Amino acid sequence: MQGPFVFRLMSVLAVVSLLATAQEPVKPKLNPRIMTATRQVTLFTGLEIKMLQTIQKSDKAGLEAMLTEDFALEMPNVERMEGDDWVDSVTTKDFVLKKFGVRQVSVVELGDAAVVKFDRLQDATYKGATESGEFFVVDVWKKTGDTWKLANRFVSKVSSVLPPNTDAKPTGKQ
Repeated sequence: MQGPFVFRLMSVLAVVSLLATAQEPVKPKLNPRIMTATRQVTLFTGLEIKMLQTIQKSDKAGLEAMLTEDFALEMPNVERMEGDDWVDSVTTKDFVLKKFGVRQVSVVELGDAAVVKFDRLQDATYKGATESGEFFVVDVWKKTGDTWKLANRFVSKVSSVLPPNTDAKPTGKQ
């Protein structure tokens, strides 16, 4: 009795796992509807834009004020970068952020922490080489008192090509 049941259960699980893995790489189409931003999306979109504007100005002190003491950046196939090293790399004259855009922002608030996911579009150079493209970013923000500070950033480059009409401010249509 137990043998046929286990065999059927394993067969069903195998089929379900095959179907689930087959569907994961499928990229859903973007929803063309205009979505009204939530309070959290508005707040964190503003913080992300402020951070990018601070980087554009090469404002080292301003950028450091937005980060936790143990901030770190992580990217695929690269060693973890500590906050001081990251701040130095994006506020020197070697890095020039000419233009940027933030879109597809979503937020999961977890009390004194929030996970923010977004696509960042940038036109930039580092030591004369292009650093432009589209990036998928996941940020972890921590709340201290009334202030949100960036604790961790995870970045992966999606494309080296910028889509047309990259604006610095979201219109609500992205």
